[in-house]
Amino acid sequence: MSIPYNPTTHRKDQEAARKRHIVAALSDSRSILYQDTTTKRNLGGRFPLNWANALMGQRLVIRDDFGVSGDRTDQMLARLDAAIASGAGTLYIHGGVNNIAQNYPTAGTSGATAFANLRTMAETGRAQGMQVVIEAEVGSASFATVALVTQVNELNARLYEYAENTPGVHLHDARSVVLNATSSDTAIAFKAGYAADPTHVAYLGAGYHGESLKTLLDRIIPPRAQLLGRNRIELPSNGRRQLLVNHLFQTTTGGSLVNGATGTVPANYSGRRMSTNTTLAFSSQVDPDGIGNNAIMDATFTAAGEEIRLYQDVNVADWLPGDIVEAYAEVLVAGATGGGGVPTNLAGAWAYLGHNTGSGGTTYDNFDLLNGSNTELGIDRVIPLTLKTRPYIIKPTVGAGQFLTAQVRAMASGAGNARLIVKQMGVRRRDAV
Repeated sequence: MSIPYNPTTHRKDQEAARKRHIVAALSDSRSILYQDTTTKRNLGGRFPLNWANALMGQRLVIRDDFGVSGDRTDQMLARLDAAIASGAGTLYIHGGVNNIAQNYPTAGTSGATAFANLRTMAETGRAQGMQVVIEAEVGSASFATVALVTQVNELNARLYEYAENTPGVHLHDARSVVLNATSSDTAIAFKAGYAADPTHVAYLGAGYHGESLKTLLDRIIPPRAQLLGRNRIELPSNGRRQLLVNHLFQTTTGGSLVNGATGTVPANYSGRRMSTNTTLAFSSQVDPDGIGNNAIMDATFTAAGEEIRLYQDVNVADWLPGDIVEAYAEVLVAGATGGGGVPTNLAGAWAYLGHNTGSGGTTYDNFDLLNGSNTELGIDRVIPLTLKTRPYIIKPTVGAGQFLTAQVRAMASGAGNARLIVKQMGVRRRDAV
């Protein structure tokens, strides 16, 4: 005899109703999902959860961001119901630094108060069948007194004991990853280049933070089928699902070289150096996974802000206003030019989907893992990235000359070099956001 599903009393049934890979992020400014909080189209490279997702093959579906700059944990509570109502199965919580910075409610109770609010968020999420990931408090380099650092330690001590004894609650502690060994009970210090300011990690620090976070998320969020271009026969004519031609680079020749780039570009694609001071050479190789070929970009940069691109403009006949589309790319930062070693002065690598509505219209940018600084070191090691822009609804055409373009871009933070291996890239049309 089957027992009727009751979401109030049957915890296991309730948990099963929520997908673990769907994540709601409840936070202060340190875990705001977007580089641009106004349009909410550009996924930023200073958000560790974006990095974790890129390193997990885009296993996560991250709901609309529930982070607000400057919020204390008591202010974050106001968005808890919306985070739960998002349907997410994992609640990611990052908060506490503003309680301590503001001595809220008092200098001697800010850590305990922050913990009480974080526990309320976690317990409320658990009661609704969510698993919970809480970030330990890293603190701020502006915390240069024993009183402030003591509150950081008090908050973390309580978080450790709570997560240790509470099913479905997981604590992630990035302090050993992003903080310098010189940090002490009187001063907090970030590793060189890891922080954008006293409180927020930079692109480089977020990458290492996200890599550490991935280790935890890999254990608690099951793998799932991915909608990348694993099918050789996907074509724009096949139901307008895959909108790029040659998305697995099966044809390795016939593309266009732009602005002095050299080598051979896959058919239907263009390879471009944005500055004539950059040396950029394209080549190809058979994909080790056997799904097609790889497009290789070898670049030598002379200055910060120099950029390279591999791109394809989508055939106008294959997209319509109202279509929901997302760009994706599998990219290996493979080291220095020619392979081997590590990249030098690489600000970052990201995916881009751009839509222009035509003459007199508007251009809509959509990025994943964007580094908004052209002087900030972003990637200093060999690393595989799976990039995917947020779903975008194509706007109506305004005039002639409209276009939709998908691109892989990389930018320098100074004179240096890098090899990027693009394993595949595409634009997928979705049925729903």
